[in-house]
Amino acid sequence: MVYGFIIHTLGPGPNGSPKLSQVLYSRIFSCDLPDDKLQSEEYGLDKVRLRRKERVAVVARQTESMCLLRRQVSGKPASDYSVHLTDESILLQEEDVGVYSLGSGDPFPHEKIVLWVAVFSFGFSLICNAQENLTLAESTLRMLVKYLVESMKLLTHSSNILLRADMIEMSIDKFMPQGQLLFLNHQAVQALEKELSGSMTL
Repeated sequence: MVYGFIIHTLGPGPNGSPKLSQVLYSRIFSCDLPDDKLQSEEYGLDKVRLRRKERVAVVARQTESMCLLRRQVSGKPASDYSVHLTDESILLQEEDVGVYSLGSGDPFPHEKIVLWVAVFSFGFSLICNAQENLTLAESTLRMLVKYLVESMKLLTHSSNILLRADMIEMSIDKFMPQGQLLFLNHQAVQALEKELSGSMTL
């Protein structure tokens, strides 16, 4: 089962100034039982939520760091990664996809594997439990990101991430119901996308 999914920013702020990655959307599917249960009983739900928020921020920063390093190593100019106002289908490059592990206690109680996809200035991180099928997780993440970017027109209307969180929720519920990864062939993906298109409009 997938632990969580995050959408966040990548890269420097205006005029090249340094800027920490900003979390735009996050969804947690499960908790680290019994750790979270014990913490909620001892410290209260508000502190547990704050701790989860801090963990999400750690993942966003780590993904940003990994992504920017790979882009730097690629030797491509920074302008290649600036948002281009286009509705064309996205084409992910080798440096746009990656994976890394987070050991126990750093920042989660148990080991997690994070798969990430970068689309210009947006990062999409999928937090998985260590025993998850990573091949299936990567395939699902790629499909979900492609659908979100293209259906919500994020390259031309980036504010939709904040304004249409309901669309993101519906899309996630179809591609990863309750955080469960599905084996989807091309026909199944098309059926899901058609169903989603019929249930929501921009």
